[in-house]
Amino acid sequence: MESRKTNKDKYTLLIVDDEVIISDGLKHLMEEEFKEEFMVYNCYSAKKALEIFKYRMPDIVLSDVKMPGMNGIEMAKKMREWKPDVHILYLSGYDEFEYVYSAIKQGADDYILKTDGDETIVGGMNKMLQKVEEEHAQRREKISIQYKMEYMEPAYKRQVIVSLLDGSIQSQAEFDTLMDRLENPIEDGAFLLLLIGGIGEEIEVDKEMDRELQEEILKLIKDMLIKSYGNKISKVHGCIYRKHFLWLLETKEKEMGKLMLVSLLDMHSLIFESWRFHIYFAIASDPVSWEHIPKKYDELWRKYKESTLCKENYAIAEHGIQEESGQGEESRLLQEFGPVSERLRLLEYQLLNEDFNEYRKQLAQILTILSGARRHSMYALEIYYSLANMLVSYINKTNIRMRLSSKIQILELFDPGNFTNWSQASAYIEKLIDAVEEVSVNSENDMNISQTGRVKTYILSHLGEELSLSLIGERMGFNHVYLARIFKQTEGISIRAYIEKCRMELAMRLLSNSEIKIYEIGQKCGYQNTAYFIKIFRSYYDMTPQEYRDHCK
Repeated sequence: MESRKTNKDKYTLLIVDDEVIISDGLKHLMEEEFKEEFMVYNCYSAKKALEIFKYRMPDIVLSDVKMPGMNGIEMAKKMREWKPDVHILYLSGYDEFEYVYSAIKQGADDYILKTDGDETIVGGMNKMLQKVEEEHAQRREKISIQYKMEYMEPAYKRQVIVSLLDGSIQSQAEFDTLMDRLENPIEDGAFLLLLIGGIGEEIEVDKEMDRELQEEILKLIKDMLIKSYGNKISKVHGCIYRKHFLWLLETKEKEMGKLMLVSLLDMHSLIFESWRFHIYFAIASDPVSWEHIPKKYDELWRKYKESTLCKENYAIAEHGIQEESGQGEESRLLQEFGPVSERLRLLEYQLLNEDFNEYRKQLAQILTILSGARRHSMYALEIYYSLANMLVSYINKTNIRMRLSSKIQILELFDPGNFTNWSQASAYIEKLIDAVEEVSVNSENDMNISQTGRVKTYILSHLGEELSLSLIGERMGFNHVYLARIFKQTEGISIRAYIEKCRMELAMRLLSNSEIKIYEIGQKCGYQNTAYFIKIFRSYYDMTPQEYRDHCK
């Protein structure tokens, strides 16, 4: 038995003609010829057609070209604003060629003469139906592809990574075949660095943690790694494997595992702050090719299980984390850290009071301690972040970030993982202090005066252009409401009034010292409307620009 389409499955056709007999006749014809394909509506004016269109959003409109009030072309233009993919088939008379030509230029699909018979009209509608069906098929295919990309691709990729870790992929040809099916594959010849993340023995990730949260953590770590090491890591592939998080990092950097340890501690802190649980990381010592991933995983997993997971050990490396020398060094630093904490408080006071000479003396002693610390020392990390927070607070308070950024990369301050050792980090802090002092000494004048001075300079340099408050605020790097308030407090005049004053002064100079036409002077002063320029000028000087020019001669 042949299946019949429901109303929900049918396309929608709207017929518009101001002649009632034609509109009703066409509706009857379409319902008879296309009863399985269309839900048919008709009306007798463009105004009514637009009302129906907004409610029904038809796929095809069959319309008269020439109608009283709004014609078919104007109506179609409005319809396309609401539904750009609507198809328009026009009906026209012999004497309406100009209308038809205009309709075709504006994107009409086709037209039919009213004098043609029913067979021609039905043929034209079949063409429209074919177009609509092709578009719907393409749209369904696109949705299908998007669905596969969004839902099936991640699942398939997880399976590929699991096969890689299990050692199920036996040959290069098999590996290549699997990668060819992925949208974002592991690159041929890539070296992979393994990173494991666990929540301790008491929580099994794939059973007790919400799936959405799992994906969020996988993506968060991936994004943070790419953001921090985008120049060293080309791709990150993640999944849940054996009840733990796992990431494969494509990198050519042999020392990547060592570089990342401090950053992994940052990631642990972020996750704890967000979800109030601890995540423990284990990072491989070196990247390997895909064939060696199963062996490397077993080695790293064994190290992860053997290590004591505690608050001092949220991130471990495959080799060299628990040596006695490391523990001895940590004890030494811990003993020194007591006096350091007092010095840090003194440092903060000296910096806020801009006593840079004393600040440098104290800082040098602290950086000596920091430079001698082991790369993965938690106490060294605490010292570094104490200094970093102190500097960030000062930079924000004194509002020197923009000027400072032209002298040094401030973002490096927030990621100690970019430094290979603490000596390098200490050297960066010293360089940053040099830049801070230089900018601060050059900014001893009142900050409000400095800000308004920049605003005035910008205005004077752009009098012939748009000078809205929001634009000026954007260019200066400040909220425009704040900027307007500071300007008024400092200069005793609003920004708008100052702009107008400067423009009028410029106009006076041009009128008295040049032969430029009045309307050109208005444009140079930022007034595109000459009448408005004359009106403002008169309100300032009680005379028109021409009268002022004549007076100056």
